[in-house]
Amino acid sequence: MMMTMMTDKTNLSQSEEMYLLAIMQACEYCTDTPIPIPDIADSLNVQPVSVNQMVKKLANEGLVSYLPYKGVQLTTEGTIIATKILRHRRLWEIFLVKHLHLDLEQADAIACHIEHHTTERMGQRLSEFLDHPSVCYHGKPIPHLEGNQPRLNLSIPLAQLELGQAAPIMEISTDEITSRYLNKQGLRPGVRVKLMAIGSKGDFLLESDDGRLQITKALAEEILVSNPNISTSLK
Repeated sequence: MMMTMMTDKTNLSQSEEMYLLAIMQACEYCTDTPIPIPDIADSLNVQPVSVNQMVKKLANEGLVSYLPYKGVQLTTEGTIIATKILRHRRLWEIFLVKHLHLDLEQADAIACHIEHHTTERMGQRLSEFLDHPSVCYHGKPIPHLEGNQPRLNLSIPLAQLELGQAAPIMEISTDEITSRYLNKQGLRPGVRVKLMAIGSKGDFLLESDDGRLQITKALAEEILVSNPNISTSLK
């Protein structure tokens, strides 16, 4: 669905905005795909009856359309609003991680609140301050102010870096114990790492601001970094 302009948000409640965002995120790259009521309920941790009530309200406001036995779709206006909210969330996530050095979980929780109080002008100023990033630390694209951007391979496994290449970590998809260990070693989303060497057994020697660390190739496959061949403004 193409959008030619982004209008200011209507006077929606935070709850209404969260529903629009949940519908969009349930199938961010889909086209004309209804989202089942139970899926929306699960993502927001609410009862299906509450979703039905909100869907009726949003439908009356022209922000969603309900297809019986199939689910809910955003209208053009609903997509415009949800896209703007998502853009602001991801911009704030970057700011909080990159400049306030919060961990990704903290940044995401705070950004979830700030997004509802961010005007379009504020969002644009924030984007300018961050040098117009194209991707957040979850490896997700920052929506444009107009239109849909093409899908790019914005993140790659650390194991695909070439010797001497450096890139910020975007996501660590390991178990909780390993993630905590890596965090103590200075490896977490937002931290820039450089591949210094690859050992005879395939181990990776990395360098960050906290020093050097050696990890296995298997672990390097579970750490996503910003694709150094695509400009993301996170570097």
